[in-house]
Amino acid sequence: MPVQEALVLPSDNVLPGVRKAGALSPKRPAVETAGLADVFPYYAGFSFEWARHQLARHETELLNNGTVLDPWNGSGTTTLAAQSLGLNAIGLDLNPVANVIARLRAQDYSQVEKIKRPQAGVDVCLDDDPLAAWFAKPTIRRIRQWGKAAEDIGGPTRDLLTVSLFRAIRAATKRFEGSNPTWVKRAKELSETVSIASDELDAIIEWHIGFISSRVGSQSCPRQVSVVTADSRKMPIASDSVDVIVTSPPYLTRIDYAVAYSRELALLGIDISTDRSLRAGLMGTTLIRPQTEDIFPFGEAASQLLSLIQKHDSKASAGYYLRQTRQYLADLTSGLDEITRVCRNTATLHLVVQDSFYKDVHVPLADICIDEAAMRGWVLKNEPERFLVRRTLTSLNKAAQTYKKGDVAESVITFSRGK
Repeated sequence: MPVQEALVLPSDNVLPGVRKAGALSPKRPAVETAGLADVFPYYAGFSFEWARHQLARHETELLNNGTVLDPWNGSGTTTLAAQSLGLNAIGLDLNPVANVIARLRAQDYSQVEKIKRPQAGVDVCLDDDPLAAWFAKPTIRRIRQWGKAAEDIGGPTRDLLTVSLFRAIRAATKRFEGSNPTWVKRAKELSETVSIASDELDAIIEWHIGFISSRVGSQSCPRQVSVVTADSRKMPIASDSVDVIVTSPPYLTRIDYAVAYSRELALLGIDISTDRSLRAGLMGTTLIRPQTEDIFPFGEAASQLLSLIQKHDSKASAGYYLRQTRQYLADLTSGLDEITRVCRNTATLHLVVQDSFYKDVHVPLADICIDEAAMRGWVLKNEPERFLVRRTLTSLNKAAQTYKKGDVAESVITFSRGK
């Protein structure tokens, strides 16, 4: 799910030419606590209240064993919203960090084990530890002892402790973040790594455990949801089995989500500097996979965007940036192919997407999605609800500011199958 760096105006600022109809903005507020959105700052495409509102419109049809799906589930806003209404839901995401957070938000905490400090003598392996990109060895050893305790506990308590470690690690390495919050630097030499005394680190971790515990309370979840680490291009879901999709695919903004969550991935044992498979596989990645050619007949809006980028006179437009855009569009259309396969003929698809700019070239992601969905038999139910975006990550990129840009909109698009 995409970065939330935008401020949305009230409904009076729905873009001209599109009906308002008292539209509820999907944008997360600056501070959101609903749906445990504050337990970890995972970038998400829409608010919990908006997702719940969308699903409530389908509650009657879904309560009879219907299924909700979010193929780009991120931190689990859709699955949690469905769960709160007593609905069956499946959330897919290729990023295992996202899935830990999604599980945390949807777990039953009516009975959890008490978390104790792990013994200092617990043996852990530190060879080639990916956390060495930010931490000194003694600190890594203590982090790993806490991590082993999480694995030994298992169940909901494991996810609670793991996310507590995510929070503690992120706080301790704040100085490695630049003006772009999605790009995380690494220590260039040993003297730059973070060293924290074990007692101090224990106290920090326990504070985060206490915070998350206070937020989840004794949450009881009679309806369990399914959170799966899987690729939206190859969904492990039966055909004709899904009734409603509420989702927000990663936007075409060249945000590298594996880098953004490299510290949390390192805690899970994934080093993106040596193993690029996850990073390369995520939709929107800045890495170019081999043999990413035009194997799909893109619609008019996507084809026109590719043509404009190819003809742009800026450096690498006809090379790297064209390939990266084509790769993104291939991932998007593959995801739509799979969405079409798994959905019933009566299904409804709700998409939240945000336009952007490549240099001074408008990236009409909403129009692209409308085109591509239509090619797969989806029918637009009504005019998209478009909300003006006041601030994006482009404002943090001084080089990008040299190109003149127009307004950017975030759109809510709803489709149905067939007529």
